[in-house]
Amino acid sequence: MNGGGEVQVLSVCGSLQERSANRAVLDVVGAAIVDEGAHVDRYDDLGDLPPFNPDLDEPGDAVRDWRARIEAADAVVIASPEYAGSLAGVVKNALDWIVGSGELYRKPVGLISAGTSGGYHARRVLVQTLTWQGAHVVASLGIDAPKTKSDARGVITDRPTITDLAAFARLVVRAASRNARWRLDLVRTVVTDAGVDPEHIAPLE
Repeated sequence: MNGGGEVQVLSVCGSLQERSANRAVLDVVGAAIVDEGAHVDRYDDLGDLPPFNPDLDEPGDAVRDWRARIEAADAVVIASPEYAGSLAGVVKNALDWIVGSGELYRKPVGLISAGTSGGYHARRVLVQTLTWQGAHVVASLGIDAPKTKSDARGVITDRPTITDLAAFARLVVRAASRNARWRLDLVRTVVTDAGVDPEHIAPLE
C-alpha cells in the first residue's frame, strides 16, 4: 500500500479485442474497487509483450513495465476469456515472463472469465498456473452468457451480475488489507475447488 494506506489494485484484461465482455466486467470491478477506497491501475498492454524467451538477458521495456506494475500493486485482478478449453495465450505468455522474477509471489489475485459458459476451464488453468508461481488466488468468478447481461454497447447492466462483481471486488481489496491468515483460508477454498493440489500454495512466510 502507498504512504496513505490506499490499496493499489492492478487490473489486467486478457482480451486484445477493443470491445470485449472481459473488459466490460473489469469496468464494473474497477468502479467497485474505487468505491471501496482503493486505487485501480488498468493494464491493457498484454499484446505488447514479446513471446516468452528465457534466453533473453534484456527482455525490453514492455516486460520491465509489466513486472514493475505488478510489483507496485497490492493485489491483481485478471479477466481472461476462455479459448478452446483453456486461457488466452497472451495471458499465459505474460505470466511466463514473471516465473523467474516472482512479482506475484504471495500477492492476492482475483480471477474472472466472461464467456458462453463462464470460463470454468480458463479459470481452473489460471488457478493452477498462478498457484504454482506462488500467487495467492483469493477469488474466482465466472460470468456466463455476458451478452444477455449487457446493453447494445456491451456495458454490463444486469443487476445481479453487477452485485456479484462488486462483491468480488470487495473481497480482493480486503484480501490485500486484512490478516494474511484470513486470506490463506480464501486461497485454500479456491485452489481446492479448482482441483489443484493445495500443497502448492505459497506459505505466509
